[in-house]
Amino acid sequence: MRRLATLCLILCALVWPGGAFAAETAKPFRIYMALWRGWEDAAQGFKDYFANQGIPVEMIIRDAGQDKAKLKEFVAEAKALKVDLVFTWGTTVSEEMLGRSDNVDPANHITDIPAVFAVVSQPVGGVVSSLASSERNITGTLYLVPMETQVNLIQSYRPLKRLGMIFNPLERNSQVAAEQLEGIGKASGFEVVALPLEVEGGKPSVASIAAKVAEIKAARVDFLYIPPDTFLNINRDILTQAALDHAIPTFAAAENPVVTSKAMFGGVYRYYTVGQLTAYKAEQILVRKIAPKDIPIDAPKRLSVLINMPVVRQIGLYPPMKLMGLAEIIERTEAKENKP
Repeated sequence: MRRLATLCLILCALVWPGGAFAAETAKPFRIYMALWRGWEDAAQGFKDYFANQGIPVEMIIRDAGQDKAKLKEFVAEAKALKVDLVFTWGTTVSEEMLGRSDNVDPANHITDIPAVFAVVSQPVGGVVSSLASSERNITGTLYLVPMETQVNLIQSYRPLKRLGMIFNPLERNSQVAAEQLEGIGKASGFEVVALPLEVEGGKPSVASIAAKVAEIKAARVDFLYIPPDTFLNINRDILTQAALDHAIPTFAAAENPVVTSKAMFGGVYRYYTVGQLTAYKAEQILVRKIAPKDIPIDAPKRLSVLINMPVVRQIGLYPPMKLMGLAEIIERTEAKENKP
């Protein structure tokens, strides 16, 4: 009987996808990772998931460095390599490589290779037409907390009469965020002061950030909202320092301005957790052989409320105890560098 049981265990290890023997000897899945602004926590979470699950993978990592022209090269390379799955990071990368749902061209986009996307601000109306099913060979995750929830968090910290926002007029994500805020403001009885950055030479002006913050201060806003935007993220130190200089409390839609800069407050899904959830969906495709269109697009279950206490103390606007009890307290802000 013992020999029979041992034989059964060996056979299970041979055929079961998660078995130890299979994990050690199986041919690695080849995953093409297309990034927009370098290696960060979502990419790290994606990578770590496979290591933690014992799933052998070979990751081909490419970074566009915010150069849209490189994305066509990535599409061609992924096709030529005949990888098992493509991972796209960010709105620009995902729309350029996978195509928008209403404009998919097999010649220019990845269609015959399954793909997962992460950190796409507005997937519906972009890469997909519905969260229930992409109706395509792709699926992905949400990383932004619903705008209504974000506004409720701000109001739980401080009642709103006027909410400020600075946005990049060349970034669709920022424009959509401004429109959403204005709609919620009209319905909830607060005013939104949304100011676009100046554009010089076809690019948003870094020099105009501080001037726009000064205008926001003059408008006597209760909070400054920091939208999801690559340009503002890159220049988050300039933006958050200018707000701090004017003693304007800030709320960020993504974690970097709070965790690695001087935004005061944020309600986010952590990038690392988003990466892990995206990898879980990739596992469903690669290991369980589920069609991407049958995997809904959703968000992590856990919302993180982040409060940057050094900024709170400098401004002197302390959160209510109920909110403190739910929050992750950031006591020091320091830049992190992750490596693949």
